[in-house]
Amino acid sequence: MRRIAVVHDMGAASVMEVAAALEGLAEPIFVCPASAFGDQPRELMAELGRLCDIGGLDIVRAAAKVRAEQPDGIITFSEYQLERTGALAVELGLPFHSPDLVRKLTHKHVQREVLNGCGASAVPVRLVTGESSARRAVAEVGLPAVLKPDVGTGSRSTYRISSHDDLAAACRAEFSGPAASGATEAFVLESELQGGVDTAPWGDYVSVESAVFDGAVTHLAITGKFPLEPPFRETGSFLPAAVRDEDEKDVLDLVTRALTALGVRAGVCHTEVKFTPSGPQIIEVNGRLGGRVNALLSRAAGVDIVRLAARIALGDAESMKEVTGIAYERIAFMYARVPPLQAQRVAEVQGLDRLRRLPGVSRVVLERGAGQSTDWRVGRLGHVYICFGATETHEALASLVDEMADVVKVRYE
Repeated sequence: MRRIAVVHDMGAASVMEVAAALEGLAEPIFVCPASAFGDQPRELMAELGRLCDIGGLDIVRAAAKVRAEQPDGIITFSEYQLERTGALAVELGLPFHSPDLVRKLTHKHVQREVLNGCGASAVPVRLVTGESSARRAVAEVGLPAVLKPDVGTGSRSTYRISSHDDLAAACRAEFSGPAASGATEAFVLESELQGGVDTAPWGDYVSVESAVFDGAVTHLAITGKFPLEPPFRETGSFLPAAVRDEDEKDVLDLVTRALTALGVRAGVCHTEVKFTPSGPQIIEVNGRLGGRVNALLSRAAGVDIVRLAARIALGDAESMKEVTGIAYERIAFMYARVPPLQAQRVAEVQGLDRLRRLPGVSRVVLERGAGQSTDWRVGRLGHVYICFGATETHEALASLVDEMADVVKVRYE
């Protein structure tokens, strides 16, 4: 049986998801680097596949250890391991995003310049390394603007800057030392994409899940989004999205243009698109599977994108023939409760048992219970609870979300 190296970290597919998806296709080699998010599940990796622990090793030594496992392909489902996986792929002579492409996919200022150049967006952007450069950037970009980490995911530390006071507050929170010193990490400041398009009761943006093989782009799905909570925190997704046919064509054409301009040759990508009065524009392109998208698409249409991504990494051209004309059986969703901006701690959560009994709800996960701290800047990692399920129609989903707000009461401090 073939083997595929899976560089693992926090991301869009768990060890168990990967093992289940690869059953009968390839033996997983779980490549396990040190993680910034705590201990990796090494015992589970060894139980469900082959464990290749590269913690503490440089790329050359890590590649030698992976090479000894004789992989036929390499992949990652973690945004945090794209750079490492690209470097390992070069050492191993295996196809993956090139280091240059990884830079375009993970560094927002570089990506935005490419997207602006191909017409997929028209958003002035500046790299920011401290308060002084942030003030210069605002003078050049204008207001309102968005300040966010140049490398990051999940809406972490993403600020809406509508005034110079907003900028000063964000700089105090994110940049260490006096105003003239550098930031602890690089940020970007870019003009905020104009809103105002009526998409109620849904959010005014979607994501597109795409598969690329030998440079040819196949769009798998458009994922709908619930409205954002301030400043730009996601509250969940559903599949399929509720979009008009003419909007769907415009969105898919735009994403094809973006992926082609970036130079994506193979793999699965997750691209966020905002509806603006002048037409759809790219928010950002991610060079990996979107968070929880595999669970949604599997529930809605029985399609396993983790398995598809692995087949692409193994060079299986036939894989693309199996993902055309996806038929949806239901509307699958993931809805997350987000704390208010000013909340510092969860005091009480009531009604989760009632929520679990609502028709259409399949699972509820409490992320932050009574006594646990909250901080809006952690973005997606700051949810109070997450609710999964499915409905027959978009109308039923909208009604269910309204009912959730009535059933679950959260008190904060």
